[in-house]
Amino acid sequence: MMHPKALPRSICSHCSLQWRSFSTTRQCQAPPPPPSAGYTRLTNRGIISITGPDSTTFLQGLITQNMFVPNDPNRRVRHTGSYAAFLNSQGRILNDAFIYPWPLDKSGWLVEVDKDEIPRLMKHLRRHKLRSNLKLRALDEGEHTVWATWKDHSEPRWAAYNLESPSPSPFQDDKAVHGCIDTRAPGLGSRLVLPGPEDLRVHFHDETQVAGEEVSLEGYTIRRMLHGVAEGQAEIPHAAALPLESNMDMSRGIDFRKGCYVGQELTIRTHHRGVTRKRILPVQLYTGDPGDIPSAPSEGPVYDPNIEIPLPPSGSNIVKDSARKGRSAGKFLGGIGNIGLALCRLEQMTDVQFTGDDLGFDPSQEFKISWEASEESSIDTSGEVKVKAIVPPWTREFIMAGAAKGNGNANNEGHRARDYVEQLEEESQR
Repeated sequence: MMHPKALPRSICSHCSLQWRSFSTTRQCQAPPPPPSAGYTRLTNRGIISITGPDSTTFLQGLITQNMFVPNDPNRRVRHTGSYAAFLNSQGRILNDAFIYPWPLDKSGWLVEVDKDEIPRLMKHLRRHKLRSNLKLRALDEGEHTVWATWKDHSEPRWAAYNLESPSPSPFQDDKAVHGCIDTRAPGLGSRLVLPGPEDLRVHFHDETQVAGEEVSLEGYTIRRMLHGVAEGQAEIPHAAALPLESNMDMSRGIDFRKGCYVGQELTIRTHHRGVTRKRILPVQLYTGDPGDIPSAPSEGPVYDPNIEIPLPPSGSNIVKDSARKGRSAGKFLGGIGNIGLALCRLEQMTDVQFTGDDLGFDPSQEFKISWEASEESSIDTSGEVKVKAIVPPWTREFIMAGAAKGNGNANNEGHRARDYVEQLEEESQR
């Protein structure tokens, strides 16, 4: 969402796009709002290839997504790309990823992850390789490129391409091109992996397939944050973030019926036994009174490039504005300009309530982030900013559907899952 209203300027926060804690310049132009249609080269993402006869079963035991078509007695290998995550044994996210089948190798896969995390993920994969018949390789820069594309108001509310889809992507059947719908939020767009460093238009000349012009990485990031979608380990902290708190269940990144994989036990227990009380949400950053918050529909925050807000360091605690000390209501993950993402305690920062008890949510309550100057910095970088969490309608719908299921309206799948959890508990006590 965009809004023309401007507030008094403050410290420029645009320079902190690369997730530096503080801005060091005041001569910086904020990026414009993202267009309704466009595409972006994701230079912050890298690719690992996994090839060989055992590559599919190898990934099946390591990621949250199912590598096989569910409920298929023949265990057909999936032929669509998808969102997924690698977890550690404690069920914490190591890396968020997109997995694509590689038609050049019938048993091969491409794993798209945060580029800075490739060495650490390669180490994790080698540790679990053992005697598996496969090859692991981090692709060289320019060997393949990752792109995000979108076309507002012409894409399905949720992904139309799933595990059973006859088409591997919404694009042409090209062995050199890999792609999938981005299921992390309704209408977020599509993901593409193309060979070589060339522009996307070398492969897609038709505007009906890829519309608009190329947009900067900053523009893509703004659009992603407006949808409340976190990406990479700067926003989904390595070995610290939980899958459900990071909305991976809502993003269709977890198959709760696939069976064992690393970190599966805690993930399925959290899903079927407990309520997820913290979620990553888009947040509006502002200074002054609540009346200074730009008015907007309930879909998300309002991005205004004319507003400059001091950007808090990633990981900063969010607390009630009226309290000197107290329990943290959330953690700031990153932002651009006057918008950002935060891991929020829903019952404190939003009107989402899981029980009939009054837990103290007050719509007039303000929340803030305060930080002190860094010891490494030679300039005064202390500051304070206020934060308002916003629950997009699709997030609210998903959360409330899960709460209803937890209150006794579970379907047969839920009953089977609870039986499985009880079985796991019995086995762990033997």
